[in-house]
Amino acid sequence: MTLPRVTADEATAFLAANPSVQWIDIILFDLNGMPRGKRIRPADLAGVVKSGLMLPASVYVLDPRGNSIAETGRLWETGDYDIKFHLVAGTLQPVPVGAGTHAQAVMVPEDPYDLAPHLILGAQVERFKKAGQTPVVAVELEFYVTKRREDGTFGLETPPGVCSDPDQPMTFMFEEMDTLGPFIDDIYRIAEKQGLPVDAVMQESGPGQFEINLKHCDDAVKAAQDGLLLKRAIKAAARAHDLEATFMAKPHHDWTGSGMHIHVSLVDAKGGNLFAATGDKMNPMFLHAIGGLRATMPDFMAFWAQSANAYRRYVPESYVPLAAQWGSNNRTVALRIPFGSGAATRIEHRVAGADANPYLVVAGILAGIQHGITNKIDPGPEATGDAATLDAPELPIAWVNALSAFKASPVVRDYIGTDVQDVYYKLKTTERVSFERIVTSLDHAWYAQVA
Repeated sequence: MTLPRVTADEATAFLAANPSVQWIDIILFDLNGMPRGKRIRPADLAGVVKSGLMLPASVYVLDPRGNSIAETGRLWETGDYDIKFHLVAGTLQPVPVGAGTHAQAVMVPEDPYDLAPHLILGAQVERFKKAGQTPVVAVELEFYVTKRREDGTFGLETPPGVCSDPDQPMTFMFEEMDTLGPFIDDIYRIAEKQGLPVDAVMQESGPGQFEINLKHCDDAVKAAQDGLLLKRAIKAAARAHDLEATFMAKPHHDWTGSGMHIHVSLVDAKGGNLFAATGDKMNPMFLHAIGGLRATMPDFMAFWAQSANAYRRYVPESYVPLAAQWGSNNRTVALRIPFGSGAATRIEHRVAGADANPYLVVAGILAGIQHGITNKIDPGPEATGDAATLDAPELPIAWVNALSAFKASPVVRDYIGTDVQDVYYKLKTTERVSFERIVTSLDHAWYAQVA
């Protein structure tokens, strides 16, 4: 899968249209979904477009703190060689906040590299294309907005005028959107300038928590990329208003977590929805897709929840699924079938945390759908009412268990590949061990005085 590159004419036209730009961030997204790269001056853009950029391959085996993880086997053993990158057409865009001095472009490896997240997802899309099918994907993101601290550290102080009491949820109300109107306006202004297909914004139940949806896209790789670029747009808008925006899955133990919900359907060569019902019965392919997602949900839990904090989000009575259940128009299940029929028939996957990498999240979802359709997996009975009261396979909601399931999974091996499976397991296991060995203030508060 090769993404088209920025041309010399596109670069020239961009600079002419954006004379205030002084810096251009050239970014890739690593396995964590974090942006990495270089910042260049406009005068250097032509050279980068012509000759590309070189970065070490180890950029794909960094932990969230920026440490190269030798345990992956992709550092000393390889000599940490350079990879050549090119800029992706259509991603060279301004960041129109403040003085408008910044812009950005996405880069991808010139030649295929197995750890590039867009290629991991692209491989799943290709499986469907061979059958004349196209996945249609939409990303929904939840996030918190907080007041920026002068010392640069992260805190949960709510902005002025925003309710700070989690026991007084403002869900679906407009007061806080009015209070933070200029910030939200800038999100949509950036998104429009960058061609991100943003849809509705809503107030969520946590203090200063919001959700923004992206529209459905018949290019799953672009849909995931847009999700990551929307995160950058939200953070850029926040900085312009002396705020912080965080996609941390569970920023406070008493506050609602932030999720990433993925809507997915499947269309044929003519655009017809292959999940649409036939008569008054659910489509068999649709049911098999659900069956595959249920069967493989534990296997890919390490994609849905990619950090230590992400596992704190899985608590009862929080609209966060703890088991692999499905149901129609029911928000207590992992796989929700939204109200609608015909061309609108789709699956809403409600498991992933907002901090996860959309490329990997969607890759795991498509792998599960393909597995279910290929093997005609029965989804089992539909859940009604409170799914938490019904029997269903539980998800591995401890990080160590999720990683063990990922490592042992033949489905992950067959669909994602042995090398990626091994590297990702070692990358995240090293991160988990490092995180869990740190003694925190909570250790002192709970255990220092134990006799």
